[in-house]
Amino acid sequence: MTLSAAAGDVRAEWCALLGAHRATDAAWCLGDESDGPHATTRRDIHLTSFGTDLACTLLLPDTRPAPIVVIPFYDVESLLGEPSPRYPPDRPGPARDHAVRFAARGLGVLAVPWWAELGAREHDGGTGLDARYGPPAKDHAARFPDVTGLGRSFADLSLAVDALTEMPEADAGRIGVFGHSLGGKLAMLLGALDPRIRAVVAHEPGLGFAHSNWDAPWYLGDRIPDDRDLDELAGLVAPRPFLYAGGGSSDGWHNADLAAQTAAHWPDGGFDSLMHSNGHPVPDHVFSACAAWLADRLDYPLRGASFG
Repeated sequence: MTLSAAAGDVRAEWCALLGAHRATDAAWCLGDESDGPHATTRRDIHLTSFGTDLACTLLLPDTRPAPIVVIPFYDVESLLGEPSPRYPPDRPGPARDHAVRFAARGLGVLAVPWWAELGAREHDGGTGLDARYGPPAKDHAARFPDVTGLGRSFADLSLAVDALTEMPEADAGRIGVFGHSLGGKLAMLLGALDPRIRAVVAHEPGLGFAHSNWDAPWYLGDRIPDDRDLDELAGLVAPRPFLYAGGGSSDGWHNADLAAQTAAHWPDGGFDSLMHSNGHPVPDHVFSACAAWLADRLDYPLRGASFG
């Protein structure tokens, strides 16, 4: 059996574990077009998946076909530097405008919201994770018992990649993914299970089932396996490049051994790590390094930028 065939078998096992399959109602369509930040064209893309309309935002530079960075997060508004129900104006916090920052560097961006956050807005469950995402996770489990929350997230994101590959403005051979926290989990998941992703950056994803809330009902619930861990899932990105970043909160010394096991899937290189001591948020200098790394792997070097 070839290495690619073996990886395909492992990928199929993870898809089965997660229930990661396309929704029967999966569809997408283009929405309105307007001027975006940093001389971009802003285009809405509407995904239909598991009965939910996910309104995504695409920012396209003038140079096309453009490399695209897919950015999954709680909501699109935050990625655009706008207030949202989860992060209202009276709830300040670290910068989350990652889509705008990539656009400022000349890269195309597709901001994709999370299904559970959209469901939470219907329940008005407050800001705590359990109160906010428990009800939509319960609704999902009742309607789609064979699909985990992570499986649904993958289906949504893979549908977004479908849309990009069919748009002439996007370079289908240069699609990367960047994610922080929840987004880091989903970036790692998308890169592992969708070979169309060329490069992955995951900041503070919580590598290892013991090191984050992977057992939450909106992720895996009671389907945490006891015979494998996330180094195997992350290893499915190989040989494509993967930047694993942590600030000592979800990711740092406590899961360094598992990170080393993950790196072993890249015997010829391609797995990089970037550790800092600033905690869970993405500091400006770390974001700049991540952006430079990803742009380079998408054959779009940033002038004056470097990874270190």
